[in-house]
Amino acid sequence: MRVKSESRRQAIVAAAAEVFLERGYEIASMTEIAERSGGSKATLYSYFPSKEALFLVVMKQQAEEYMVEAFGRLSPGADLAGTLQKFGEHYLNVILLPDLLIMRSIVMGEGPRSGMGRVFFDSGPAQGWGQLARFLEGEMAAGRLRPARPWRAALHLINLLEADYLESFMTGFAEAPSAQQIVASAQEAVQVYLHGYGRSSSRDLGMLENGSSGRVDAEVPEPVNQ
Repeated sequence: MRVKSESRRQAIVAAAAEVFLERGYEIASMTEIAERSGGSKATLYSYFPSKEALFLVVMKQQAEEYMVEAFGRLSPGADLAGTLQKFGEHYLNVILLPDLLIMRSIVMGEGPRSGMGRVFFDSGPAQGWGQLARFLEGEMAAGRLRPARPWRAALHLINLLEADYLESFMTGFAEAPSAQQIVASAQEAVQVYLHGYGRSSSRDLGMLENGSSGRVDAEVPEPVNQ
């Protein structure tokens, strides 16, 4: 009975995700979600007391899934520029997926009126950014990045990577970038990032501009007060 109940719950969550992504939060109805899940409204409400409660579950599940995927390419090593380049490309390919963009748009619209924004942040970005911050902290300890606040350093990298796309995509005024555009955006973001945080020499940054990476092993600048 427990397995069956969980199976039914997941079917409802999957159906709700489809409806929310297609209709948006305001227009989505519990009636349509019940129909999509193959059950009744009474069954739906026995699992979730309100549309908001159901959306919070959908949002949390998607945030966790996408953020785990987005931050799955971080591995410590000497080739910092190359690692950040691979991470940047992978991160952009994930966060620019249509479903995640729609979900983020819904959260931005509904978040100020409810606890949705906080749940989304805690379930997804906070975990992913924390993982990135720990990676950067390790690179600082290894001498491949200058000493800085890891959390702030993580946010700076994320914002550099998203700069080319997020505003236009969140408002629906852009087409999906090509693979070449993703690579170029990541290269430029990493180049700027290493100018600020790296121990890179001009040779390393020149290699990055040409599409390859060099080892980061120049002298460390004095820490900057932040």
